[in-house]
Amino acid sequence: MSSRSALEASMRASLDTRKRVGVPRMDADILYSNHAGDLFSNDYLSIGQLPHIRQQFLDTLSRTPNLLGSTGSRAICGSTADHIELEDYLMKQFDVEKAMIFNGGYICNLTFFGYTPQAGDVVLYDEYVHASIHDGLRISRAKDHTISFAHNSLSDFELKLKQILRDYPSISGGLSTLFIVIESVYSMEGDFSPMEEIITLVEKYVPSRSAHIVVDEAHSIGLYGPGGKGLIREWGLEKRVHSAILPLTKGVNFTGCVLTTTPTIYQYLSNYGRSWLFTTSLPHVDLAGIKFCLEVIQTPEADQLRKDVATLSHFFVKTFLEATYDIPKEVLSILHHESKDLHGRGLVSPVFPIYTPQPIPLQHYLNKLGYNARGLAYPGVPKGTERIRVVIHGRNTEAQIRHFVKSLRAWGLSQVSLTTTARSSAMVEGLGSLHKL
Repeated sequence: MSSRSALEASMRASLDTRKRVGVPRMDADILYSNHAGDLFSNDYLSIGQLPHIRQQFLDTLSRTPNLLGSTGSRAICGSTADHIELEDYLMKQFDVEKAMIFNGGYICNLTFFGYTPQAGDVVLYDEYVHASIHDGLRISRAKDHTISFAHNSLSDFELKLKQILRDYPSISGGLSTLFIVIESVYSMEGDFSPMEEIITLVEKYVPSRSAHIVVDEAHSIGLYGPGGKGLIREWGLEKRVHSAILPLTKGVNFTGCVLTTTPTIYQYLSNYGRSWLFTTSLPHVDLAGIKFCLEVIQTPEADQLRKDVATLSHFFVKTFLEATYDIPKEVLSILHHESKDLHGRGLVSPVFPIYTPQPIPLQHYLNKLGYNARGLAYPGVPKGTERIRVVIHGRNTEAQIRHFVKSLRAWGLSQVSLTTTARSSAMVEGLGSLHKL
């Protein structure tokens, strides 16, 4: 092409602006090494690193009659016997009224939140819920009636709840629905939702026929609960939650997403959920993989990996705090360390937001050392909470963690040195100016 098109010129200007203001750019065709150890992926249990699991999966596929193809969207001819059989299996596994399979967590949230709320309904959500939930709400009939509450704040939640009931009498009258939307574990903060306390407040103030509690378990399925079935079941809340979203791409380490909900919502989304209706259904190989991986996370080996994740997470915290005791928190620290596991009831989350005002330089430093790190800055995270996101895995080792923390310490000390040098130079310049006076 001899000259850049107007479209490309506009896009290039936007990309250049990101670079100029320090917003991270993600170029999908650049591969970063992780030969120093996986401390960043969502494969919490390290299932992808277990060679015997690979062979077991191949053996399972060799016995599976249908593998290739998905035959169309679920609305046309993509609801095969295998799809329906898997949903029946999931209903029994999670002991729910209905289970619905989606191609991924994003498409599930887009569909559920885009089409389930009806005219006159209201949505109250934690301010840190996933972007896919926001995208779904933007196309919903309740898009002008969505209200956020301060992250994990029970006082703000109760305040907003009471205000909604005053402003929308149809909810108290049982004529419309209040959706309450939370995540069990938040992906960027690595902290726990006070789920039971939130549910109790809903049950206290909202008529049962007017409440619909939705929990996204993306970062708890695989890690918590009997057989890794999530935090809702760890805490025995499954009969008090109306719908749950269970993406299988993190702890389960596969593709797809399960929505557990009511038969009526299942039928409604089957008829009105455009993002589900017009998406080609999962191929048979993925159906086999979903069932296989769900069975893997219920094995004694997975139980041990969950224990290892917890043990290594505690080890990371201890090692990091010891190694950075003399580095100012405004240079390098675990973000919100004091409250990160506040609502965990003794559980620990393996997600650690490491705060630094210089996330991109830290990313480049770690990339050179063989870590697949990513700097996160505004607008991906709120201003003043810039970070890299560290994840501890079941197959990490104490040696890997020590080496990583040592690298973080070296970088932190270099930043302290740079800051000290800059301050000294400023003082010298100031003294020079006084001398001239």
